This record gives sequence, structure tokens and C-alpha cells, in this order.
Amino acid sequence: METLNRLPWAAQSAVFQRLASISDVGALTREKRHKYDHALKKYRDTLNVLDGAVQDGIAEGRAEERIRNAKSLLANGVSMEIVAQSLGLTEEEQKAPG
Repeated sequence: METLNRLPWAAQSAVFQRLASISDVGALTREKRHKYDHALKKYRDTLNVLDGAVQDGIAEGRAEERIRNAKSLLANGVSMEIVAQSLGLTEEEQKAPG
């Protein structure tokens, strides 16, 4: 339900309209049930891909922020060892352009 709430209203409406038209999956023919299951799998796969992309973007943003913080600390005279230990960065990451 949480995933459904994140969808735009038009997509939510389409999902509910589709659900209402099916209403009883058990009453579907074998062929229609197969198509329904396939469409449901594609829908869930798409949601998982989108969620993964969001999570990757968040992780990338956090890594970039840690590198910016490291550069700022180094510029203010904090030793590389303390920065690496505090932020969990390698010396190579601290030297990376950014």
C-alpha cells in the first residue's frame, strides 16, 4: 500500500480501475490468469527498479557529501588520518576531485 501511495494519482486510479475490473482473480481463465500474473510481475519489477534507482541516488549523494566534508576538514587542518577514521573514507577518496 505504501508503494501505491507514492504513485501519481492517475497511476493509482488506473491500478484501482484494473483491480475493480478483475475483482476476483480466482474466476479468471487460465490464459487470463497467466496474463494477469505476468502483468503483475512486470509492475512489481518496475517498482523495484525505481526503488533501487532512488536508493542508489541517495547512496551516491551521501558519498559525495562525505567527500566534500573530508575536503573541508582537510582544508581546515584536520589530519588525513582523523578525517578518514571519522568519515569512513580512504585516503584515495579524500583526494578524489569533487
